[in-house]
Amino acid sequence: MLVCPKCNNHQESGKFCGVCGEAVQPVAREAIVNGTIQEPVGSSGSAQAATMEVQPTVAAIKSGVSQYWSYFLSLVKNPTRAFQSNEDHFANGLITLALYAVIYSLSIYFLANSIMRSFGGFFSESIPFFALNSRIVLAVILSFAITFGSAYAMMKIGKNQESFKTIIAQYGSIIVPFTALNVIAMLGGIISSIQLTFIPLIASVIFAFLFIPVIFVYEKLKNHQQKVYLSLATIVFIFIISYVLGDVLLSNLLNDIENILYYVL
Repeated sequence: MLVCPKCNNHQESGKFCGVCGEAVQPVAREAIVNGTIQEPVGSSGSAQAATMEVQPTVAAIKSGVSQYWSYFLSLVKNPTRAFQSNEDHFANGLITLALYAVIYSLSIYFLANSIMRSFGGFFSESIPFFALNSRIVLAVILSFAITFGSAYAMMKIGKNQESFKTIIAQYGSIIVPFTALNVIAMLGGIISSIQLTFIPLIASVIFAFLFIPVIFVYEKLKNHQQKVYLSLATIVFIFIISYVLGDVLLSNLLNDIENILYYVL
């Protein structure tokens, strides 16, 4: 089928329109509906529409990354700003906790992988990425659940009235400096430095899972008469919950990690 692009005349043969003389164009019959030419799927019009939809999404992602980076840097420079966070920073708090877990696992993975490759032979193969990292990430998330849950319980006993989102936002914010420590550890793992990997990791674990919950409760209950006892009770609560859940959940995860790293460390 030949169609005139100027007057939309349809004809079977010829190079020029029999009505207006314009050069005609071949068009499949299936593309003509009710005398109108339909653009096929995947045409330039559809591509342009898809591009217009993607562009705002890309811009939103770039803006979100930029905002989070500014938030991250400000807390690295001055961690006390964490207690100024509110519900608007809830997503940033969750992202920070997730980043801590992921970067922590990658630090160990990169170090273990590079050491195994250095042996050559049988150990030249890479450690299964998901097998190791999924277990470490899950173990770190469980540890956060225990420590934050303990701190949150003590705050509620102390009659803290702030919302759950605000507390998560502030707790995640105060973890930012230790997430930065994990980044240093990850770089150490990439260059196969045991000291540069484990010293920052050990420091970040001690602070993030022992000192920070106590400091956090003390700060949130600073006007409470029993703030010292409630803060110290947080550590006791953490140890009790860790002991109870250790045999059920964490011990199996840690045993799996130990088996994976057996030939490395």
